[in-house]
Amino acid sequence: MSFAVTGVLLIAVTLLHPSIFDRPVGDVVLESAAWWVPVHLAGLVVFVLTVFGATGLVAAHGDQMGRLGHAGLVVTLVGAGCTGGLAAVEAIVFPVLAERAPDLLRLDGPLMASWPMIVVGVAALGWFLGLGMIGAAAARCSVFPRAAGVLLAVSSILFVALEGPFVPVLGLLAGVLFGAVLIWWGWLLGKAAAGSPQMPSH
Repeated sequence: MSFAVTGVLLIAVTLLHPSIFDRPVGDVVLESAAWWVPVHLAGLVVFVLTVFGATGLVAAHGDQMGRLGHAGLVVTLVGAGCTGGLAAVEAIVFPVLAERAPDLLRLDGPLMASWPMIVVGVAALGWFLGLGMIGAAAARCSVFPRAAGVLLAVSSILFVALEGPFVPVLGLLAGVLFGAVLIWWGWLLGKAAAGSPQMPSH
């Protein structure tokens, strides 16, 4: 259920999140005030649910995940914590700064370009990288369809590469694909938990 809900929310966030690279961030926040906070709170929920979904996916494969899958889980958890923190800051702090101190939200400003923000931002990439590692590890196993693992690995990388910089059209397609793959994994894991013979013995 965690991955299924994550997929649905991720698609919604992808479709609603405005680009912050084509005009000042403060202006973007103010212009999208009606949905800025809900979108980023939904993003926070996405990152929290990912922790449960990724843990369940790795657990469903047992020892077959190997070092790559387990390392991917650790990277995912670190990345989810950082992305969740960033989403919370964007939801709570950005609207206030956009009204009272918009210069702080400049991409080259004292906040966005500060070393703590850069470090957390780089660490946040672990969310995508970790899920990609888990997908690659799952594709090597015989527990679930190989295509599901391959698509998880590919779609997570495409998402950060295309939707991260808000590439027109392709970014939206990458987000929809990534969300759909997570929904598929939610269905696969739910089916396995319901008693499918796909589940490995532990």
